Amino acid sequence: MAFVSSIIVVEDIAQSRKLYENILHLTVTADFGINNIGFEGGLSLYRKALFEELIGSQVNLGKHHSVALYFEDNHLEELEKQIAENGFEFIHKIKEQPWKQRTFRFYDFDQHVVEIAEKMDVVLRRLIQTHTIEETARMTGYSIEEVCHVLEMPSAHSHHG
Repeated sequence: MAFVSSIIVVEDIAQSRKLYENILHLTVTADFGINNIGFEGGLSLYRKALFEELIGSQVNLGKHHSVALYFEDNHLEELEKQIAENGFEFIHKIKEQPWKQRTFRFYDFDQHVVEIAEKMDVVLRRLIQTHTIEETARMTGYSIEEVCHVLEMPSAHSHHG
């Protein structure tokens, strides 16, 4: 068995496509017009009316906080501004998570939680400017070896034969 894709149900494929393709810059890999669309990375959108037909039941598109669509980008301020300019409702603006990664969350057109975070290599590079490798590892939950690997630094704990 192989995991292939995550599908979210949306009211309007064309409207949702604008967010995911034009603002979040996902690449379309499969386009079935108004019924469904697939993006590189495994996200797919199904039109609500089609999905209800397929499962024989109504779909509630209210706010659900049990699933989030997670993206990484290194231009958080710029992206947050675009999201605000397009009228999306923020759950919160950019803030630092306990592991020092900066992120913001908002609802898409159909009330799915979308989370945008900076890439962890950027977090590690920022922290190593003012902290030791050990402190950086402790703050982020990474091992010392993982910090060294991501930052392409020799690890004091690595053994060379």
